[in-house]
Amino acid sequence: MMYRGDEVRGVHLELTTRCNARCPMCPRNVSGGRTTDFLPLAELSLADVKTIFPENFAKQLRWLYMCGNYGDALAAKDTLEIFGYLREANAKLELRLITNGGGRDAAWWRKLAGVVDWCTFSIDGLEDTNHLYRRGVDWKKLMTSVEAFIGAGGKADWDYLVFKHNEHQVEQARALARRLGFGRFNVKRTARFLVNGRPVSRKPVLDDQGNVEYHLEMPSAEELRNSAFGEFESAAAKGQAYRSYLDETPVTCKVLEPRQIYVSAEGLVFPCCWTAKLYDKPPRQGEEWRLVEKLPGGTAALDAKRLPIRDIVDGPYFQTLVPATWEAGSPARRESAVCTRVCGARDAVRAQKLPEPPAPDPAR
Repeated sequence: MMYRGDEVRGVHLELTTRCNARCPMCPRNVSGGRTTDFLPLAELSLADVKTIFPENFAKQLRWLYMCGNYGDALAAKDTLEIFGYLREANAKLELRLITNGGGRDAAWWRKLAGVVDWCTFSIDGLEDTNHLYRRGVDWKKLMTSVEAFIGAGGKADWDYLVFKHNEHQVEQARALARRLGFGRFNVKRTARFLVNGRPVSRKPVLDDQGNVEYHLEMPSAEELRNSAFGEFESAAAKGQAYRSYLDETPVTCKVLEPRQIYVSAEGLVFPCCWTAKLYDKPPRQGEEWRLVEKLPGGTAALDAKRLPIRDIVDGPYFQTLVPATWEAGSPARRESAVCTRVCGARDAVRAQKLPEPPAPDPAR
């Protein structure tokens, strides 16, 4: 059973499907090339956010962060104003931005530092490598953003996706993070080399015409690879079918304890970002749609621009349809295995984060 609408305490908000970058493993584009034809360009305005999060609802929240399945909040028009509204609505609300950092000017970042509690910059390398994954992000503009935000008193951490092309720079980047004033440096072992239950060693990066420019490859160092991959490889070597695993694995939902919801750039409310991935494939072809289309009116039943969030969470999608997929061997799980892929026993999502080593002892 899910939490109720008046128990929601956290929000993952996707403000826009627009982005200044073309990351090759992001579903908004074709392997780093052109934007997919079926992605709707959607964005929530300040007026939309005031409708979706009226003050009486904002006051029940403990935290809200902006990070999208398809877009970066830097590309939205009202990002700063929306953070300001949420801060006024609930002075105790923890606000966070997760971003590639490659947009806006220094003045904007200085203003942001006075509104949010924390900013996570996704920086996957140094000046000569960051652009290989964060395609379209200019290093000098990125550093201007970082220095302006931290220089204005903003608290920040650095997320570093590790690949073969940047694994040799991890310690250099960690040292740079300390010099710049980041609070944490998080090495992340991406789960996106996992395809249909099997890890692949490399993936192509395409240009806008579909030509291969280069490949993204797994790190050479075993400790820098996602540790769950070994579990999948071992199971495959024993002849255990991935479909059988999806049918039988127990589910431990990641959003139950924090009582979190995800609000998309269309204003649709889901339990998490994974259930909200409606546009990773052409419309109505993904498993995520199978549950949504059981609702009267389909996505309209999840639209927080027309229905209160509490009513949506107390409705059948949250309380019946999604939890039914958690039951091993059930027909509902056969229809949609979204939850089992992300919250099953072989948890490649949790295995992404590599613990940060302790800071050097200044007395030594």
